[in-house]
Amino acid sequence: MIDRNHPSAPQLLALSLPTWVFAGYDLARRSFLAAYLSYDLGLPIGVVGWLVMLAGLASIPAELVAGALCDRGSRQLGARVLWMACGTALLVAGGVALLLLGHSSSVLLIAVALVALVVGWAVCNVTHGAWALEATTNVPARARIFGLRSLAGILGGVAFSLLAVVQAGRALSPFAAIVLAVSIGAPLAHALLIALVPDRAAAPARWRRGMLLEPVRLLFANRGNRRLAALFALNGAHTAITGTGYLYLVRNALALPGWGATGILVQAICAAIGIGAAVAFGARWPAERTLRVICGINLLLAIALIAVRPGQPALLMAWTAAFGLVSAIDFMALRVMLGTRLDLAARAGATPAPAAAYYAGFHLPFNLCGAIAAGLLLLGYRLAGFDPALAHGAEQSFYAVQLVPAICAATLMAASLVLLIDTPETAKNTFTRNRKAFPVKVHLTEQM
Repeated sequence: MIDRNHPSAPQLLALSLPTWVFAGYDLARRSFLAAYLSYDLGLPIGVVGWLVMLAGLASIPAELVAGALCDRGSRQLGARVLWMACGTALLVAGGVALLLLGHSSSVLLIAVALVALVVGWAVCNVTHGAWALEATTNVPARARIFGLRSLAGILGGVAFSLLAVVQAGRALSPFAAIVLAVSIGAPLAHALLIALVPDRAAAPARWRRGMLLEPVRLLFANRGNRRLAALFALNGAHTAITGTGYLYLVRNALALPGWGATGILVQAICAAIGIGAAVAFGARWPAERTLRVICGINLLLAIALIAVRPGQPALLMAWTAAFGLVSAIDFMALRVMLGTRLDLAARAGATPAPAAAYYAGFHLPFNLCGAIAAGLLLLGYRLAGFDPALAHGAEQSFYAVQLVPAICAATLMAASLVLLIDTPETAKNTFTRNRKAFPVKVHLTEQM
């Protein structure tokens, strides 16, 4: 293990770089995959839909399996190294196979390559998250780790977006360029992590019934876990709604079709500024207080969204900048709170605490509710009378594209605040003094 109180600067860098590379993969899968399958591989749109759905669903069981098993790695190599190596090999194989396939390739081969890419990244993501969770037990240091991870992801998203812009219209499509870059970058970033951040010893590898469901059971193990799982679910839904609805908002509701990409870039830049501030002040503010403040700001921004009028780019950019400043802090705070739950499990006798199971388990409601919320948002558009092919004016678009996501986002943030305000005294397991956070005793029988 590394210094569990003060990870060095190279170790912080090694813990952050995999997130930078993952941002490229995430951008490629969410934004460019469908176009690549349609235009570069010439697949019918129905087949593209099924393959995109397959990519979204394949990561969930992969994360559950990795969360249940990657705490039990090799005794010679450590708990995480073998899983990281296997996941890296799988994602590189899947990525390269996708790039080599062409118009004459069978759908089955494309599906296998895509699943290999997605599953490989899911295994690496859970392994990396568990590695970061147990890198330190110090609350400010953990805030720095996850703050820098969030910052790396934001900067990676900006960098790979620029790569996609440069490649637009060239022989190598944006999807292919990004996948090629991450297929090279992932092994390098993961090798640096293995070299600089020592792995812990593997837990006993004895198989027992229900081991694969351990990440799910953790979500319901106690009151504190159930509450945190609900917060992850609400945050995942809010992230999906605000992300899915933004371009519709800009183009249809606000009649500013040329400002969508600019708004996304402004969000990314402001998110980096916000994460930097959160890292700087992380030692002063406990994670729950930070999350409470951010949810309150997001609630106000959701209400303010209704007041943004069509044809006013300055007002849109002001709202976008404010939203971007807080857009990544909530997830950072949630992962710091997740680390606190892991510490409480260790104090209660789980030695070593199952970091991978915690990471995979609590990200399950985030991913699952995010996928459901995005679908329900589109259904809400349709029920409200909005269809991009039939939209003929700002008024019709306003009620469907502006009001629906605003109401949904406000409702989700209000529910989050209710959960955060209804906090038992035993959950307040940190206090601040001299600008540093220190753990204090908690009643484990109540909190756990």
